[in-house]
Amino acid sequence: MILAGIDIGTNTIRLLVTDTGETTHRELYSGRTITRLGQGLDRTGMLAPDAQERSLKAIEAFSRIIDTYSVDRTIAVGTSALRNAANAGEFIAAVRKRTGIEVAVITGDDEAKLTLLGVRRALSQGNMGAEDPLATALVIDIGGGSTELMTTGQGRVETMTSLPLGAVYLTERLIKNDPPLKDEMESLRKVVSKELDAWEREKLRPRNVLSPSLAALVGTAGTITTLAAMDQALVEYDPARINGYILTRTSLDRLVSVLSVSTLAARRTIAGLESGREDIILAGAIVAQEIMGRCGARQMLVSDWGLREGIVFDLFENFNKTNAK
Repeated sequence: MILAGIDIGTNTIRLLVTDTGETTHRELYSGRTITRLGQGLDRTGMLAPDAQERSLKAIEAFSRIIDTYSVDRTIAVGTSALRNAANAGEFIAAVRKRTGIEVAVITGDDEAKLTLLGVRRALSQGNMGAEDPLATALVIDIGGGSTELMTTGQGRVETMTSLPLGAVYLTERLIKNDPPLKDEMESLRKVVSKELDAWEREKLRPRNVLSPSLAALVGTAGTITTLAAMDQALVEYDPARINGYILTRTSLDRLVSVLSVSTLAARRTIAGLESGREDIILAGAIVAQEIMGRCGARQMLVSDWGLREGIVFDLFENFNKTNAK
């Protein structure tokens, strides 16, 4: 079955076209465009006209690509930006009018669930080892508008949480100078720490998840995969070198140190740092660093797959369930 999935994020819009079956999954097309749909949203509560237009043009381009394949089903999902914007309905209507594509806005919990589905499938590929890397794990997805955290135990999901720790929003709210000032960095860490304190207190302490029994820390989405690419100084992004990569705490600390004192112009010369992400990568890296430090983890397993893949797998599973009735 040929399926197309569009992930409309706060910073990036991604398209995946696959030939998916019960035991097969062949990628036919994969693409992404940074449109910064959530630009200014944290301040105004509204999607800006220029951000909407950039995003609409990207979705139109993806719609034309979808038309070149014999696609059986297409699904598009909106995340943090469309959950929070007062004028999200206006944007969704424009997508429908200009492309015919219906956009479903998913909750933070659903986003976490679908991300976990994509990550599990990614890390079960190839020779990743006999043991389930997600048997007892903390899985994190640091996006432009929010950070999703999922804990698993004995292979089952235990908690799912969406925190307002998006790399775009944190940058717009707290980083005003280039490079950032010391007090800006301190404020950024305080905001991140406060949210993580509440998460740990409300969700985790009864289960004591952040303990030595935590088998794995797993990261996915743009911030994490970009940090993995930077750590390897990749001139071109290579999914095969990202999926299953081990990002160590030492490497993450080094990257944060470099980014903290670098101007935007200097960051644009760093191998592996995707163009258009140079302003927000530091905030995302701080979130990752604070989580890793809190867990006492020395390394993070990186998944190239996440929400975009999860929505395609979920679409396939739901289609099969419907047809089986």
